[in-house]
Amino acid sequence: MMKKYVKKYKLSFLSGLISGLVAHGYMLTNLLPNHDGIESMFGKGATITSGRWGLELIKFIFPDISMPWIYGLISIVLISLAVCLILDKLALKSKVIHCLVPAIILSFPSLTGTFCFMFTSAPYALSFLLSVLAVVLFDSKNLKSLLAGSVLLIQSLSIYQSYISITACLFMLIMIKSCIEGADSLESILLYGVKALIYMIISVCAYLTITLLVFKYTGAEFNTYVTDNVNSGTGFLGKIRQAYDGFIYVFQFRNFYLVPTEASRRVHIIWSLILLLSGILVTVRTQKLGHILLCCLLVLTLPLGMNCMYFAMGGKAIHTLVLYSFVFLYILAALVIERLNEKREIILRYALTIGLTVFVATNIYFANSVYLKIDLQLNAAKSFYTGMLTRIYTTKGFDKDCDIAIIGKQNHIVHEYPALDTYLLMGPHADMINIYSKEMFFKLILGTDIQFADNKIIEQISADKRFAEMSEYPYGNSIKKIDNHIVVKLG
Repeated sequence: MMKKYVKKYKLSFLSGLISGLVAHGYMLTNLLPNHDGIESMFGKGATITSGRWGLELIKFIFPDISMPWIYGLISIVLISLAVCLILDKLALKSKVIHCLVPAIILSFPSLTGTFCFMFTSAPYALSFLLSVLAVVLFDSKNLKSLLAGSVLLIQSLSIYQSYISITACLFMLIMIKSCIEGADSLESILLYGVKALIYMIISVCAYLTITLLVFKYTGAEFNTYVTDNVNSGTGFLGKIRQAYDGFIYVFQFRNFYLVPTEASRRVHIIWSLILLLSGILVTVRTQKLGHILLCCLLVLTLPLGMNCMYFAMGGKAIHTLVLYSFVFLYILAALVIERLNEKREIILRYALTIGLTVFVATNIYFANSVYLKIDLQLNAAKSFYTGMLTRIYTTKGFDKDCDIAIIGKQNHIVHEYPALDTYLLMGPHADMINIYSKEMFFKLILGTDIQFADNKIIEQISADKRFAEMSEYPYGNSIKKIDNHIVVKLG
């Protein structure tokens, strides 16, 4: 059975592996941490306090060392395996589809954003795989498998909560497939959807219960990032509107760079209209009104599945990594493409297939441009702070008992590489000069163990008259010794 499965999806796995390496090889073969990556090069960031207690446990499998090649390759392999399971679950058979679907998922901007946070990439990829396995085990119709699937979904949520949308969208596409084929009764499809919804609700509730127990045992609580961004101030209808707005804004404003370029945005709009027309053609063939209406309803509510995190979190907490589920729009297209078999539909089939190919190429281009920007910004920051460190060492009065106080921000002399615009991507969205993790930058990148002044001392220095008289770095009198601190006034 395993040999048969491997033979069947060997092409799909290889497509995912190759496209993943082409898109992300730059990042995998270089050390290119962003602002969080520098702080968490030997950690996983906020774990339990973000409700990600599974991310804390996973340290036994993926140690706290940000290794780009190892964790990057593991991530690509795990997601490629998940894509093979998705293809199997939806019974997609075309070799072209088996090449394109893995390629577009492994090159998608959400994975590019995830690799900007390399220290969590492998655990997040595992979470992605677990969210798909939860659906596979649900469909086994065996109580033990059902319970095992729920456990895997809970574990997926404990690593990265937003991948519940992967599970939700896969369930919805299975139902859409059943409606298009018309073999199952309308009642059985509806019952499947109700059971799947209950399955996810129970798993989410179990996850929240375990999270509260972990808090009680450890004494931890949700951090301010979570509490400040919980979407509790918006009503249910308002959250639905936010989810649909978020979907529309991808096409209207290229929100979160899920559609990376302006040319790609325009192609997406035309391609989506072709997909809509093609979807109508393949759906009406069933000649079953109930199935047609349910299929239309499921397609209309698919954006809610993709953006279901809007029900939990406010818009400020939603970013590129969270919206990986947008790829199910392309998987929906794959379902439709395989059913465009009549001669008069061949143009539609080719149009949708060529569109997917264009999106893969665009995503690969975008991923490499993002990594190039991180590389340029990292080298610029090295140059900037190496020069600063040299001036600190030569400051009058500097000795082994001094610490550093770098105060303010430097903007007007920092080049932001506007030709590589990644502002909306959770990664190198700004410069590397004004990052909060400057202290770790000095330690890990520049290799110095000079101590930094704490926040209380920085507040005192900021209010000092001698600090006010200083000029902005890098100009004269921008670095000087105040008491026992080497003070740098950035701006």
